[in-house]
Amino acid sequence: MPETSPAVPIQTGDAVSFRLPKPTYLVIAFLVVGVTPLALYGGPDNPLNATISAWTLIYLIPILATFFIARSATLVDAHGITVSALFGSRTLRWDELRGLSVTGRNVYAVTSDGSVRLPCVRHTDLTAIAAASGTRLPELPAQPPKYAPKPRRR
Repeated sequence: MPETSPAVPIQTGDAVSFRLPKPTYLVIAFLVVGVTPLALYGGPDNPLNATISAWTLIYLIPILATFFIARSATLVDAHGITVSALFGSRTLRWDELRGLSVTGRNVYAVTSDGSVRLPCVRHTDLTAIAAASGTRLPELPAQPPKYAPKPRRR
């Protein structure tokens, strides 16, 4: 099986969008189930009765996680790279960029001010970024798929 990126590139015309896959929202369901006993705890006097208290604010954790999953994205097109985070977004035009840097599994856009991490982009996605940039980045050959090793016979 080929190695897949944790982010799902979505191609629309000349633009490529990198987002977290939809099954990531299952994490939210597990968070809600996990925080519900704390959020609705009735206290030591009556632990079985659900009450609304200050602990109910713990539901903000799954809400913030939902917004994080929905907002984290990188959009690459002929005009530049748009990075969306939980709070705000930033557009980097191609003439502002000095290049791309790969550190471990993360990809950074290097500018004269510093570097900006591209969320949901991995080193395996560099071919798609180069293709979406038009002629701004050199074309990269497609990486050959990596297959799992075959089990050894005993």
